[in-house]
Amino acid sequence: MPRPPTYTDTDIAAAIQALAAEGEDINPMRVRTRLGGGNVGRIKAVIARTSSEPALGVKAVAPLPEGLARDFERLAAEAGQQMLAVAARCWAAAWAQSAKALRDETVRQRTQIEQLEKDISASADLIAQMEDQRDETARALDAHIKERSSLLERCESLQSALRNAESDVRAAQRVIETFERHQRQDRDEIRDLQRRIESLVAEMAALKAAGGGPGPQRSTSRRRKST
Repeated sequence: MPRPPTYTDTDIAAAIQALAAEGEDINPMRVRTRLGGGNVGRIKAVIARTSSEPALGVKAVAPLPEGLARDFERLAAEAGQQMLAVAARCWAAAWAQSAKALRDETVRQRTQIEQLEKDISASADLIAQMEDQRDETARALDAHIKERSSLLERCESLQSALRNAESDVRAAQRVIETFERHQRQDRDEIRDLQRRIESLVAEMAALKAAGGGPGPQRSTSRRRKST
């Protein structure tokens, strides 16, 4: 005994109508996927049958009366004009809003540009001041370097003069030491001479005392005869 079909032709037709209502392409595989199974041959047969028959559940619509059709067309035209007017107003409002937003953005950007220009001008002035300070500092540094070089030269000159003065002082000290040594020697010689003179004077006094008074006269007469 054959097994009854799982899905009836009505189920297949309902799946076909659902796919058609969704705007999907109708083919056996899509219908089978929609059902969750089924025989592809039966699905093809139902698709072929439903394509040659009017859609299930769709009733024929009787044509409208001529007056009602004209009124409908007139209402549709008026509605279309009103929709166009509303669309135009909406477009104008959107354009005005966009233009206002664009003007506001332009004003804001101009304000920012003016502020940036002011900042750039202030920065340029600050840079110029810094450059002037740099030049002044460079000049002061050059002057300081020159002054330092001059001081170094003067220091070297003073050191050289000091060395010369020290050499002169040492030479003078040597001269003074030599002079003092000679002076001491002269004093010693003078003292020796004084002692010799004193000794000679003492000897002469002793000779005078020993020889008496006439002694010197005879010696004088002798000196005269010899002359």
